[in-house]
Amino acid sequence: MRRNLCRAATVLLFAVGICQAQRIALRGTVVTPSGPVDHATVLIEGGKIAAIGTDLILPAGTKVIETGGIVYPGLIDLHDHVTWNVLSRWSSGTKSGARYDWQQLPEYQMALNVPHEKFVAEGHGCAAERYAEVKAIAGGATSQAGLYVADLTLPGQSAAPVAMQQECLGGLVRELGVASRLYTGGAAEKLRYEVFPLALDPAHTATLINGLRDHNINAAMFHIAEGAADNASARREFAMLQARGLLLPGVSIIHGVALSKENFAVMAKTGVGLVWSPHSNFELYGSTADVAGAKEAGVKMAIAPDWSLTGSDGMLQELKYAAVWNATQSPEPFTDRDLFEMATQNAADLGGIADQTGKLAVGMRADILVLKAGGGDAYSQLVHSSPADVEMVIVDGVAVYGDAKLMQQVRGTAAPSLVMVCGEQKGIGFASAATWPATVSELTPALARWGAALSPLADCH
Repeated sequence: MRRNLCRAATVLLFAVGICQAQRIALRGTVVTPSGPVDHATVLIEGGKIAAIGTDLILPAGTKVIETGGIVYPGLIDLHDHVTWNVLSRWSSGTKSGARYDWQQLPEYQMALNVPHEKFVAEGHGCAAERYAEVKAIAGGATSQAGLYVADLTLPGQSAAPVAMQQECLGGLVRELGVASRLYTGGAAEKLRYEVFPLALDPAHTATLINGLRDHNINAAMFHIAEGAADNASARREFAMLQARGLLLPGVSIIHGVALSKENFAVMAKTGVGLVWSPHSNFELYGSTADVAGAKEAGVKMAIAPDWSLTGSDGMLQELKYAAVWNATQSPEPFTDRDLFEMATQNAADLGGIADQTGKLAVGMRADILVLKAGGGDAYSQLVHSSPADVEMVIVDGVAVYGDAKLMQQVRGTAAPSLVMVCGEQKGIGFASAATWPATVSELTPALARWGAALSPLADCH
């Protein structure tokens, strides 16, 4: 059905400092909730999706971009540790029974914990956050969770003043729970992210429970049962979480390697989700969550990379890891489409943001990933892609990252910063051309001071 969407053209000034035409049309294979549509167009207007179709009548003055690729909703990372992602990959050299084991190792303290503690204390947390934003979008993410406000520090200051925290952010990826840009009028963020939920004091626990019940909090992400499947300390954490009254709709368990089929049945009944991070699970514990059992029980699942230190550099890399693991299983628990949904609409549901992002549909935020077209269907191409295949990442209708030439076409001007990723020149949509080189120049000596090296932006394999 044809739609005439002509209205007066206007111009918006976006948060990242880019003045960009309000109407853009992307053409390619568009992956809608009902499936891929070939030779389709996505019309973006005012930061949202105004129309999708194969026969749209576009408003006069619309900038049309022939991507030649596949247009997906942006990927949503519900499990990360943002400022840690500047550190290089690490291995304990052995498999641990539970997270408490490797966190006590001298090797971990020297290679990761002390360098992170020191560079944050010395004022480089904001630079680490900006670097990690680029790492996230290079892996196809438009939203991520796992940033702690306490890690936002500037040189000469132990913590960035509240008034300056927005300046610390790169303004690229949505930092869920901190600066998602999804709420207006000073409304509070609605996601909570807790690495050690069992250590919370009673008052904080009660605040979480009341917030979830009153819907002041849409989502709470808890690291639970992180360890080998037969590890007693990891297995008992589920019962401890249940005893605290924290098995509520809106809660998701991150890791869950030691969860049992009985646990999954309880989760399904109470509406508790699971965030799966297979790469890091195998690296640290030699096994991963029983996701086949979780699926059979009816638990809603998302997928996320944990962190690049023991997991994947980004969402695309984690999807590929999951696809390879999936192929080793008989029967395979997931289809490629299942994995796609775990990185998009399922993640949006568990993150409490499904009313705004996570799918390509009219009225949704224009959070978009465009990949080069290759062989196979759209879902297969996504889960077997490389960061080199990323043509463009768009957040709120703004092109924040992508192939340098395509970025220039969309923006009408060259991207302020250029970087080589997997042999491809990419543009970064920072407001200032100085932001990226200054970030790298600040972090490199700050990490070297503590015997650490700046991690690469992407694993290109």
